[in-house]
Parts: sequence; C-alpha cells; structure tokens
Amino acid sequence: MPVYNASLSKSILSGLLSGLVAAFLGLIYTMVYREVANFATAEIIMPITLFVGLPILLVLAGFGYFLLKRHLSAGTGWFIFFSLAILAALMLITIQDTNKEGGSLFSGLRGLCLGLELITCLPAAFLIPYFARHPKIYE
Repeated sequence: MPVYNASLSKSILSGLLSGLVAAFLGLIYTMVYREVANFATAEIIMPITLFVGLPILLVLAGFGYFLLKRHLSAGTGWFIFFSLAILAALMLITIQDTNKEGGSLFSGLRGLCLGLELITCLPAAFLIPYFARHPKIYE
C-alpha cells in the first residue's frame, strides 16, 4: 500500500471537511439534547456558532496535523494522542465543575458541553488524518 503524505492544503481542507462533519453532528446533538432535556438556555451555542466555530477550530487542528506530520516521523500518532488528550482535559474540567458546583453531570449545560466536546475532538482525532491521507478524496 503506498504512503500518501499530507500536504498543507490537504491538511487544511481535511480540517475544514472534518469541521463541517462536526458542525452537522453538533447541530443534530444540540437540537436533540435541548428537546430531550428541556434545556432552552445557553443561547451562545446556536447553529451559526457551530457552523462557524467548529470548522475554524478544526482547520487550525488540520494545520497542527500538518506540522506534526512534517516534523515528526510518527506525526499522525502524536496528533491523535494530542487530540484525545485535549478531549480528556476538557472532560475533566467539566467533571471538576460538576464536583465543585454540584448537580448532575449529564444535565443542563454540562451535558450539552460534554456531547459537543466529544463531537469536536473525535472527528479531529480520526477524520483529519483519514481525509488528509486519503488518496482519492481530492482528485
């Protein structure tokens, strides 16, 4: 199987594509979560915020993937590790907030944030390397 190196443009485009996937998943999750949990506050997390913020964030992650891939022999592995470490740190912050403030972990804004953290970091960790090295996606 041939090795496909990720160029800067492919890495950025893969970040954008992953960001759009994450934005669609985030929109579906937000709508379902608000309906099921009867959670109507947190107006900062709106569809426009998701469709602008997540692609920009994952384009930056695609640039980070390019840098790691270019300067380290195991750049893809390190990128996945850092993405999952960021996910773990964000989840730990949310859990610590629950311990400090009280209440349920899967209720209100915490439940919404936990889902969005997963929806953002997992596509970053796995879709960016896949799209950046996919041989036929940019032809």
